[in-house]
Amino acid sequence: MLSASTSPDRRSALKSKHRQAIVNACADLLSERRGTDFSVDELAQRADVSRRTVFNHFASLDDVVTEVGTGVVASSLMLPEGTAPAGHSPLDDLVDLVSSPRFIEAVSYLTEVLGRADTRSSPQQAIMAFRSVTLAGDQVISALTSRHPESDPEDIQLLVGTFAGGISVLYERWSSLTGAVNTPDSRTAWIELLQRLTAALRTGVGSGTPPGSP
Repeated sequence: MLSASTSPDRRSALKSKHRQAIVNACADLLSERRGTDFSVDELAQRADVSRRTVFNHFASLDDVVTEVGTGVVASSLMLPEGTAPAGHSPLDDLVDLVSSPRFIEAVSYLTEVLGRADTRSSPQQAIMAFRSVTLAGDQVISALTSRHPESDPEDIQLLVGTFAGGISVLYERWSSLTGAVNTPDSRTAWIELLQRLTAALRTGVGSGTPPGSP
């Protein structure tokens, strides 16, 4: 227990250290168990903290898993700093991100630890995966807004939302075709599906008549 004389900076540093230890321990357990089959007590023991400390930082075990998942996805969706090159659109940036081997590896990993493609994941696991991707999407919106200052921020939000919806559809198809494994063949299949989505977004295929058109 910290004494009353402990400085605020030291307390903050210790809290940060404990939180990171919990997240790191959770990531290790997920990788070892290839799933979420572990308890808060096991997590606390691995992180070398008390059970109470875990709950001081996270409301539930699911929240720890979500933070790990968010970190995995976010690390695969890092855009270069600075403004985008001339002629490189926000959509081009999004395509670059999700066609990278790092993104496919991250999606494959989350599929395995939160519910394999050949079985039905629990609603809880699906929610954790969705939250991870959503939180990482906020990072992408911020980066795109910075890289494309000429674009309306609301337009970027709409684009990311639309693109994410398309990626969700592609994922279902890709996982049924490949088992969501990370192999050369599965990566090729992902790129082929992604090309269909990109073509549809660029040409407006299936968009129909815009609202308010005569």
